[in-house]
Amino acid sequence: MWRVAPGGSARDLQVLLVHRTRHDDWTVPKGTVERGELRPVTAVREVEEETGVTAQLGVPLLELEYEYTPGRMKNVAYWAATPLRGDADAYEANKEIDGVAWVALSKAAKRVSYDTDRDVLDAFAERLESKALGSRTLLVVRHATARPRQRWRKAALARPLSAEGKNEARRLRPLLAAYGVHHLRSSAALRCAATLSPYADTVQRPIVLDHRLDEPREGGPSKKRPVAEAMNEAIDHKRPVAVCGHRPVLPRMLEAVGVDASGVDADPLPAAGMVVVHHRHGEVRAVERHDPR
Repeated sequence: MWRVAPGGSARDLQVLLVHRTRHDDWTVPKGTVERGELRPVTAVREVEEETGVTAQLGVPLLELEYEYTPGRMKNVAYWAATPLRGDADAYEANKEIDGVAWVALSKAAKRVSYDTDRDVLDAFAERLESKALGSRTLLVVRHATARPRQRWRKAALARPLSAEGKNEARRLRPLLAAYGVHHLRSSAALRCAATLSPYADTVQRPIVLDHRLDEPREGGPSKKRPVAEAMNEAIDHKRPVAVCGHRPVLPRMLEAVGVDASGVDADPLPAAGMVVVHHRHGEVRAVERHDPR
């Protein structure tokens, strides 16, 4: 978690640290994945539980693996994140966390208790130096499981999600929220719009439907240019945007924003899977993939 120091310049950054009661140590907020939870969702939940601040995830920093008890390894993923709401100064001490503090980045390495946390701070400093902290976020989502095509006799674009797909769409809500998605765009197919609908209803944001993202066999464009135009409009948004499309169209959607889609094409995203693209001035700074199953 980071912010510009109140009253400071853009280079006067602070990071949020916590003091753990039982360990008597200072560390960056982190926690354990709950059953069925994806790591970005864990990150936001744990930060809020430990600091009282709701986070918006930005660019990933690094993953660390280390032995935390004899013979047992721990793998931890870290992101840079900014506050959406909440006040760390109002956090009430408890048996787990008895201190929360915004600390100047220049002093944080001396405050934390572990070398692993210093590795995280070093990675953050590198992202700061490369200006990656100012990246914009684009989520490219494959629609959730739909009713079988061969059993659907009505208009192709009207094919809905299955019962399983509706559950997948609901489970996407906290993942989209973890990145603070503000703009929602979709193929005009019902199954794509319905994948984003539970989140859209929660945050009360409209879904922009775009026929340029439709499947070619359902009337969508067969050439790359219309897809590229649609994706260029999406990445123009300053605030995080999610775009939902179809498996056959995903490679063109990703290529349009500068991501090598060969890996996604060879190992297709599952239903309701997503690729998170962090970009700045037309340059991709980081890519994440999240499979909800």
